Amino acid sequence: MKLDWLLATPVAHRGLHDDIRPENSMPAFEAAIEKGYTIEIDVHLSSDGHIVVFHDDNLKRVCGVDKKVAKCTLKELKTMKLKGTDNTIPTFDEFLALVDGKVGILCEIKGLNPYDNSISKAVCERLKTYKGKIALQSFNYGAVRYCRRHSDLPSGQLCTWQNPSTTGRSHLTDFMGKLWINKLSKPHFIAYDVRDLEDNPYIVKARKSTPVITWTVNSPEKLERAKKFADNIIFEDIEPLVASDYIPSHKPRTL
Repeated sequence: MKLDWLLATPVAHRGLHDDIRPENSMPAFEAAIEKGYTIEIDVHLSSDGHIVVFHDDNLKRVCGVDKKVAKCTLKELKTMKLKGTDNTIPTFDEFLALVDGKVGILCEIKGLNPYDNSISKAVCERLKTYKGKIALQSFNYGAVRYCRRHSDLPSGQLCTWQNPSTTGRSHLTDFMGKLWINKLSKPHFIAYDVRDLEDNPYIVKARKSTPVITWTVNSPEKLERAKKFADNIIFEDIEPLVASDYIPSHKPRTL
């Protein structure tokens, strides 16, 4: 499994978004393509089976409508406006047509039920005809495992770990933070919370055999931490800093 392209170029979190270009919007994706960044997106299924690009389960934060994405038809979703702009929720097909192999894609499959493979199945089926570089990732170990078994694409395990000095650790986040979950998903790469990278013995050990990408790098301090402990970054809000350290994707790159 070759992952050079995924480690070579910084990854723009939900596109290159700001106050004018909303997250996971076509203008945010266009801006990332113009700068040459790999693009991270999130996908759900509408109630009538269409793959749509949107982060939250609920539309309220981004669209101001208190309704779950999975309860809406595509026609309904297309009436929603992103962050008060004229931008609407893209379909996966629209996004893929825009990118068209110009940059890499890191696609997060949403949903947490490890026995519900509906989104993973739809994504893997759609990508059979896509020719560009794309990797899949999920917090859902069932989704990671499904993608490994039903596609030839790189599949990564998203992991987070509560900070013990503030919130304590729950059994669930221990399961992820200590990478026990990887015994089930067997990922090609790990996408780990940047807040818990430093002096993390589980990441140090895992990185000897599995590449580590870290999210979400959105400050100079987190960028410096990422350079020490990870192989690539998923970033937002610090594009000028990232650009100053940017090396085009056709060349080897290490943080």
